[in-house]
Amino acid sequence: MKKSFPLFVLFIVLSAFALSGCSGSDGAAGAPGAPGAPGAPGAPAVTTDAAALSAAAPQLATAAAAGFTGTATQLLTSTYSTAAALGYTGTSEAWTALQASANQSVTVAASVSAETCAVCHKNAGTDHQAIYNKYVDASPFTVTIDSVASVAGTAAGTFDTTITFTIKENGAPYVDVAGLPTLKQKTFYAVQYNSATRQFINSKSFAASTATPTATAGQYTVKATALAFAPEASNGDVYLYIAKDQLAVESVGRGHYALYDKMLNMGKTYGDANTYVSAANVAACEKCHGAPYAKHGYRMAKVTGLEDFVACKNCHYDTRNGGHAAWQLLVDDPAAYAAQNGVTTAEQNTKYAYTANIMNDTHMSHAMEFAYPQSMANCVMCHEGKLGTLTLTDANFTLTTCKSCHPLTGPAGGTGNRAPALATAVPHAIPPDGICNQCHKASGIAPAFSAIHTGYDKKIYAAADKKYADIFKVTIDSTTVSSNKLTIKFHATKTDPTGATTLAVTGITPTLAVGLYGYNTKDFIVDAHGSTVINGVSARNLEYVVGATHPRFTTVSAAGGSWEVTADLSLWAAKIADGTVKRAAIVVMPDLKDASNTTVALDAPSSTFTFATSALAVDADDIVKVKNGCNNCHGALGITFHSGSRGGNIVACRVCHTTRSGGSHLEMQSRSIDSYVHSIHAFQPFDPGDIDFTDPVATLHYNHHIESTYPNFTLTNCESCHNAGKYGAPDQAKSLGGTLSKADTVADRTIGAVPSYVTGPGSRACGSCHRSAMINEDKAGELAAFNQHVKTFGYLAEVPTTTNTVFDDVITKIMQIFK
Repeated sequence: MKKSFPLFVLFIVLSAFALSGCSGSDGAAGAPGAPGAPGAPGAPAVTTDAAALSAAAPQLATAAAAGFTGTATQLLTSTYSTAAALGYTGTSEAWTALQASANQSVTVAASVSAETCAVCHKNAGTDHQAIYNKYVDASPFTVTIDSVASVAGTAAGTFDTTITFTIKENGAPYVDVAGLPTLKQKTFYAVQYNSATRQFINSKSFAASTATPTATAGQYTVKATALAFAPEASNGDVYLYIAKDQLAVESVGRGHYALYDKMLNMGKTYGDANTYVSAANVAACEKCHGAPYAKHGYRMAKVTGLEDFVACKNCHYDTRNGGHAAWQLLVDDPAAYAAQNGVTTAEQNTKYAYTANIMNDTHMSHAMEFAYPQSMANCVMCHEGKLGTLTLTDANFTLTTCKSCHPLTGPAGGTGNRAPALATAVPHAIPPDGICNQCHKASGIAPAFSAIHTGYDKKIYAAADKKYADIFKVTIDSTTVSSNKLTIKFHATKTDPTGATTLAVTGITPTLAVGLYGYNTKDFIVDAHGSTVINGVSARNLEYVVGATHPRFTTVSAAGGSWEVTADLSLWAAKIADGTVKRAAIVVMPDLKDASNTTVALDAPSSTFTFATSALAVDADDIVKVKNGCNNCHGALGITFHSGSRGGNIVACRVCHTTRSGGSHLEMQSRSIDSYVHSIHAFQPFDPGDIDFTDPVATLHYNHHIESTYPNFTLTNCESCHNAGKYGAPDQAKSLGGTLSKADTVADRTIGAVPSYVTGPGSRACGSCHRSAMINEDKAGELAAFNQHVKTFGYLAEVPTTTNTVFDDVITKIMQIFK
């Protein structure tokens, strides 16, 4: 079955080759002369490049240990008999393998040169951010609602209403003609408010085609007939938004999304509509969607002249019939959704009928449509400060509320962060009238709403407003070095004046990770999570669960929440001695389990140890904002992909997600955290080679995933994750190149066999977004051109399927430039 690969527009037109650092993998299956191929290992390398020849130093040392007295050049070119004449005592097979390895190292070293991304694309990062900044900067528009006037309509009890308003741009009257054609967006509403029920009803839109200029420059009127109320004489509001100059971002043409350089929302409240208080917070929307938050990119939730979310109520009013029953079908019966191509039947529309108010459409879209990155039970994310007063009240415990998050019948246990099906979550028959609060109330026979849903993710919170990460803290106290052994002391504290949890620091089982930075960069030449085999025994390089058995770690003491551990770095003593390694990252990942044996979310502290001075410094959050970036959407980052012990600190991510390995789940990407995170947020799917595309449900979920959009409606907002000034083209003296994984084997795809490559830091990090777009679109030709661009203006060295020394060979060659 042919898969669907919908188009995914690149960030901006110039970005295919203009993003700082371009990368990818050759899109032509089996194409000879694939970009970056170093040549057949074993073919004699002829070079006088001393730096390239030095890449064969490890093999020359091995040959010398077997009696070989020749030079590096002789190692590369000598036959076995010549080698034997020069003292080599090994076998012919061993010599052939050693020579092939040496030739590979030298060929790779001779073929790579420094990346030039930072020359041509020096401002690419700031250029991307500048696009988003145009969207969120101050509007040049001002709008005043001059008057709202209603007269009796043709039908009894109805009204015909005229709104008169004035638009200015940069202080000057905005002059247009009938219908305001120069404005890409222009919409006008009025809605009535019932303060007794807290409901908005009788919404009416004013057709933009009725917009007519008055005799006053910049002033216009819009008209609507047959309103059920006179806005200026009722409880309600009028609301309008305008926008022009659409920005070229990757979400253009995808769903309802569009971003504009110039836009404005304005409203006016009448009667007691200004008493409305939403159960949600606009600030919560802004955590994930950016500030100011504008649905679809141009409809704001916080509007001058209106209470928060009242603007939204003009469209999502409380008597509007819902139009997205397919969202519920998607999670209830994905096979039916796939078979029907998302089009619901009349019977399904009846079964899933709902009101399209803000609660329903927001809950359902986040619980069923979008890849929401945290638990739907974490109500505090959107309702902070209002859980007990407006949200988890007895009055809200109805089937309508429950169905907004829970599917009716499936899946039974929920998937990912989704709510489980009501059919299995509710241990009794659901009342036909759906009024759960007949029994479920403070004085009822069943638990109240707030007792069933606390509103807090139990992995993150010990109690209301009490995060485990704020209660428990781990501190790295000291690190010393002697005879290539690091002695590391650290301890945990508990600060819990309200008694939110009975868990104790003695329950923490820490994992200690030591990463060795290469060439004084921010990247690791020795990754803690990698493995080394010695005498047939494999063990993590420098990752250790305290108290376990490990050939390079010793627990000196562990009692009362304090630990002392020794790490033996003898395997890498030469790298420390020659200056390849000057610093080490010390990371502690504290595992603390609750009564259900679930690891709760704690922060993993890290410090940098400098060998020359024995200085220990707490790592600053200088590149990526975790607490006010990642955690804005994820709640606690560690629990999204791993466990609660790995949160709060990007160094804790980098110590495992290093540049030397290819992505284990993401094809044509690096395992490095930058490549991983960029491609994940560009919605590149995991392991497409393992997906059964003959299964319509698997194909449905694949296509749904690649069609998703970053919640800022564009990836150009680098500062949603990065600190200002920390997203430009990488400095090659401070960031290592990286290994990209090979392409998965996927049937019926234009992109074919693509090998693993080692590429530059700009290509690895910045290029990951572009590769994701090309992969999702199945743009093999663009991918091949992208790779050739990378090879021409940097390096793209193919990694053979046999023993790989390419990464080390390339890094050795490149970093010699900066010594």
